[in-house]
Amino acid sequence: MSRRLAGAVLAVIVAGAAGSDVLAIRNKPQESNAAKKSPEAVAAEALHSGLKRLEKADQTGLKNAKQARKEYEAALKDFQAAIAAAPDNYRAHNGAGYSLRKLGDYTRALASYDRALALAPASTEAIEYRAEAYLGLNRLDDAKQAYMHLFVHDRTASNVLMKAMKAWVDARRAQPMSVDASTLDAFGAWVRERDTLASSVVNLGHNSPDWK
Repeated sequence: MSRRLAGAVLAVIVAGAAGSDVLAIRNKPQESNAAKKSPEAVAAEALHSGLKRLEKADQTGLKNAKQARKEYEAALKDFQAAIAAAPDNYRAHNGAGYSLRKLGDYTRALASYDRALALAPASTEAIEYRAEAYLGLNRLDDAKQAYMHLFVHDRTASNVLMKAMKAWVDARRAQPMSVDASTLDAFGAWVRERDTLASSVVNLGHNSPDWK
């Protein structure tokens, strides 16, 4: 074989090898960004997305209930993704509970709130949210107990729950939904009494969450 021919053959071999390397690089599956992220980072991103969706849903709820529902459903998926990545993230469980409650699934919402509170027992936000789920299930004694706890430990949260309880009474007066008149009247009287007390008393000096 002449030197010229041998050189040509070697050039073809080298070019073929280089082409194979390029082809292999092109065909090599690239790692996704998600695969490079830590579970904590994935959870944080999903949690942020879910919270933004909740904010949007709450803002559009009165104007467009159908669109708000879609946002709550999307937020729920975000929170579930956050929980899958970081099961002990109480904010993700709390967000899932909020989404489920807004979607009318009070039983599943309670389960999410219970998990959130198991992870963060002092979260008055979760306590207030759970109390609103209690109202959705007509569990009035549980809602009252939650209010008494919040009245002592977080007056702002207790005010939010008071507003929700007033709205519940008004809604049940318009549409009882299996709540009998005597139960509704008794709870309505209790709500009015506590509302008056909260408005007139700044500090009762009680520290027990079971104060009644």
